[in-house]
Amino acid sequence: MAGYGHSSVTGLDERTLGRVDLLLFDADYPDASAALADSWRIAALASEPAMRDARDRIRANAVREVNERRDPRAARVLPATSWHRGCLAVAFLLAALAVGLATTLRPGLTVQVMLLPAGLCAALSVALLWWLEPRRANGSLWGTRLPAVLSLVCGLLWLFSAAVDLLARWGEIDGYRSLAPTAGLTLLVASGVAALFLWHRGRRSDRSGAQSGTARTTVDLIDSRDEPEVLDRLDGWWAIAGPAALLRDGARVRRVRIEVLARLALARIVPEPRARLARLEDPPVRWTERRR
Repeated sequence: MAGYGHSSVTGLDERTLGRVDLLLFDADYPDASAALADSWRIAALASEPAMRDARDRIRANAVREVNERRDPRAARVLPATSWHRGCLAVAFLLAALAVGLATTLRPGLTVQVMLLPAGLCAALSVALLWWLEPRRANGSLWGTRLPAVLSLVCGLLWLFSAAVDLLARWGEIDGYRSLAPTAGLTLLVASGVAALFLWHRGRRSDRSGAQSGTARTTVDLIDSRDEPEVLDRLDGWWAIAGPAALLRDGARVRRVRIEVLARLALARIVPEPRARLARLEDPPVRWTERRR
């Protein structure tokens, strides 16, 4: 998204701008008309973070219901919330901490002391990544900004750290107290291998193209013939949520929409004159889910 990282044209706060950029990054609009039609929805979702989570829950519930009619044993549809995104941040923080602990050269912090906590951090990190994988795979966690290759990076770093400790620093280990560092090294290696498997599994999702655009809405369907029903359910939610957002703070939604239009113009998805003219348009009379 070419508008990403540009300053606000209305003095909007950075957190809201970040939400706008996140929503637009994977929008994949086929043309300017589709982008303009979606601008009000983007503005409403970016204005209130809770709206995005609510929409994802409605989508997940609708997909789950139609899937269960097709197959009662269908896999659960897992939406992502701010809680899950926070867990993702913790997972990567633990991944970095594991490498830092395993490779530290500070006086007194030998592998005898640091390997076990490093292994525990890596194990907890990869466990979180496995737990979050279904949400990452369907694009609800962070879209295409979170490719499976990040798991590969974590795995390789853990295995490299383990190799350095085993081959170059194992002399720091007290042979009479080797249980803890050995357990830590085992956890570090096992976590690295698990991360490599997670990367291999996640590549198919990344290649599917279903983590962006309108495909993300119906990616979890087991039968594409149910797509109209899911979209109808989302239409019903938008018919209430869209006008309600304008009632709560219409001035903010309109201000955020100006930012959306500015970024669409910067990305050359919408011509600048057309984006300026769109600022004068009234909100939609009937709010519906995006179709293209």
